[in-house]
Amino acid sequence: MAIVPAEYFKRPKELRRRWFLERSGVLPDETGTSPTVWIHAVSVGEAISAIPLIRRIAAEITPHIVLSTVTDTGQQTAREKLPDDIRIVYVPFDTSAAVSRAIKAVNPRVFIVMETELWPCIIDQMHRRNIPVVILNGRISEKSFKGYRKIRFFMKNVLRNVTLFGMQDAVYSERIIEMGADKNTVKTLGNFKFDAVPPATAPQWALVLTHPVIVIGSTHEKEEAIILSVIKRLMAEFETLCVVLAPRHPARFDEAASILNSFDMPFIRRSEIAHMPKAADHGMVVLLDTIGELASVYGAADVCVMGGSFVPKGGHNLLEPAYWGKPIVCGPHMENFPMTGEFLAAHAAVSAGSDDLYDILSELLSNEAKRAEMGRQAQALYRKNSGAIDSAVRELKTIMGV
Repeated sequence: MAIVPAEYFKRPKELRRRWFLERSGVLPDETGTSPTVWIHAVSVGEAISAIPLIRRIAAEITPHIVLSTVTDTGQQTAREKLPDDIRIVYVPFDTSAAVSRAIKAVNPRVFIVMETELWPCIIDQMHRRNIPVVILNGRISEKSFKGYRKIRFFMKNVLRNVTLFGMQDAVYSERIIEMGADKNTVKTLGNFKFDAVPPATAPQWALVLTHPVIVIGSTHEKEEAIILSVIKRLMAEFETLCVVLAPRHPARFDEAASILNSFDMPFIRRSEIAHMPKAADHGMVVLLDTIGELASVYGAADVCVMGGSFVPKGGHNLLEPAYWGKPIVCGPHMENFPMTGEFLAAHAAVSAGSDDLYDILSELLSNEAKRAEMGRQAQALYRKNSGAIDSAVRELKTIMGV
C-alpha cells in the first residue's frame, strides 16, 4: 500500500477525501434499492465501452446501477456521458476489509467487470456471498496472456469463481480457457465497440477543416516523432492537408505540443477552439487535447492512422474509424486487436512501417477511389460484427432471473 500516499497527493485537494474513502470501501449506501448492478470499468476506454450497456441495463433490467473506476479520467468521462442517477465511484482497494465494506454498501445482485480487469479479492468476496461475477467485452492481450500463464496455478482458482466470461472473439475465449477458466462459462459474445455509436456527425470544428484530413488517434511516447516526420513531408506535398493529432494520455498533451514545435509545425489546441471559421485554402494541425471526442472526430477524416501501433504498445481501436467507413492505416504493432488480421485481409486497413508510411499515406491521399473502397470494407466489417450488447443483455437477464 506504499503507493497510496503518492496516488492521494497527486489528486486535487477537493478530490482527495472522496478518493480515499471510496477506495477504502466507504461508498454511497445502495442497500435500499434492489436489484443493483455494479459495473467496474478501470479507465476511459472501458468506461466508454460500458456506456451503451449501462443504458440498456437501466432501460430493460434495473435503473439502480453503480459504476466504479480506478482513474479520474474514467470518472470524468462517465459523468459527462451518463445521467446523474447513475452512481459513479472509485473501486475499493483489493483488500478484504475494503471490499467487504463496499459490497455491504452497494448490495449488488451482480458484479460486472469490463474487459477482464481481474481483481482476485473482489472476485473471491463476491463468490463467497453468491453474487455472480460476469466478465463482459472480455479481452486478454498477448502480453497479459504470457504473464498470466506463468501464474496459471493461481489464476485458475480466481477464474473458477466467475459465472460468465463474455469474450470479444474466439482468440480471447481460447486464451481465457487456457488460463484456467471452465470452458462451460466462456462465451464469445463479440466486441461492444462495434455497438458503441458516436454522435451522428463529427464536431463542427472538424467538419470545417480543409481536405484531405488525416486523424492520428491515440499516440504514445516516441510515436509522434515517427508519424510527424512523415506528416511534415505530406503537408509540403498536399497544401490543404489538415491533421488532427490525438495523444492517448492527457498527461502527454503538453509533450505532444513540444514535439510539434520541434518539427516547426504550427498548430492549434482543440481546447482553445471556441468556434473555428472555415479554413480558406491552407492546411493546419489540431492537437486534440480533450477527452472522449476522438471517436466522433474520425467522422471528419479522409484517412485514419492508428496510434499505439508504430511503437510496441499493441495498437488501439480500429473499430471507431470503421464505424464511419474510413480507410485505416496501422503500424506493425496491433497485437491487442486480433481482428486487425480480418481488416487487412479484406483490404479495409493497410499495415505500414516507418519506412513506407509516407508512400502509403501519399497514395491514399491521392486516390479517392481506393479510400472509398477501403472505407466500404471497413464499415461492412463493423456492421457484420455488431450485436454484442444484445447478447450480453440476454445473458444478464438469464443470470439475474429477470
